[in-house]
Amino acid sequence: LQAEDGIRDRRTVSAFLLNRSSDLNGSTWIDISSKVTGTAISWDGATLAGSSNILFKVTDAAGNDSATDDDTALGGESDLSITKTDGSGTYTPGGSLTYTIVVGNAAGPSDVTGATVTDNFAAELTNVSWTCAAAGGASCGAANGTGDIGETVDLPVGGTVTYAVDADVLSSATGNLSNTATVAVPGGVTDPDNTNDSATDTDTADPQADLTITKDDGTA
Repeated sequence: LQAEDGIRDRRTVSAFLLNRSSDLNGSTWIDISSKVTGTAISWDGATLAGSSNILFKVTDAAGNDSATDDDTALGGESDLSITKTDGSGTYTPGGSLTYTIVVGNAAGPSDVTGATVTDNFAAELTNVSWTCAAAGGASCGAANGTGDIGETVDLPVGGTVTYAVDADVLSSATGNLSNTATVAVPGGVTDPDNTNDSATDTDTADPQADLTITKDDGTA
């Protein structure tokens, strides 16, 4: 007996020989079980002439005449990815910026329901607001929000969700402004490449000031 995935099941069998190979309907079988040893049949009771065929019907003497292959369903596999940029390598303290975050499931091969997108914005950013737009059959957790992003999204193969984030930068900000966004598959799903599950945008400070000066001695 052979299961679908090619595993052979060897057992002691009984064999029967068809006495009319030209017509299966209504034919009778000759029992040659006594010629079976283990999984081998040894019998010299038939003579083939011309292109005649000899047919055997094999049954399991113990009644095990079927084979079942049980496969346990595994969780899906999807190579999710995320990118993040504000389109600039610098920021202006006291200014504003816009991040674009794109989360996708381009490589699949499985659809993903319930991926988690996270972005905890830097302390130098204030008045943070965002919108989410889905494409390719994907769906956002929420269409818009304020503050940090902590959303659950659905990403079929080829689907994307895009976040547009607007924020103001504190005028007291100094040094590099770095911010990271991540995506994670839900439980039961594996991601074969975790190197593209995180994206960081880093800008250096570019302070700007429009200074003015006046001088007056108070007399004409």
